[in-house]
Amino acid sequence: MDHAALIDRFYAAYAARDAAGAAALYHAHGWHDEVAMSKRRTGHQALAEGLEGFWRMLPDVVWHRQGYVRAGSQVAVPYRMTGTFTGKDGIARPIALDGLHLFHLRDGALEGTADLWDLDLFKAQMAG
Repeated sequence: MDHAALIDRFYAAYAARDAAGAAALYHAHGWHDEVAMSKRRTGHQALAEGLEGFWRMLPDVVWHRQGYVRAGSQVAVPYRMTGTFTGKDGIARPIALDGLHLFHLRDGALEGTADLWDLDLFKAQMAG
């Protein structure tokens, strides 16, 4: 699969809240790094569980892609993520973050991805 089709399928799976479908785009030992949190998930099950947890936290989250840059086997996709976080206090808070997905491609699948965004800004928006 070419890089553009693979990335389109990745975001389509995210939009459809298809954690298993998104995880299946990775090699068996594929990984995802949440750089801001210094956390890595490896393997299809861990990848899917991470997405399901994220979608529970921000059920209406949307990624608005802003083009991409390909360099060899890597693709960078800047995005603006928006959604709503509802805290334990029951108050819904809008979330809007700029970020960057880095895709590491190998043999038509995802070897790994890294997600970069501002943790302090995210926490401030969650707190209201």
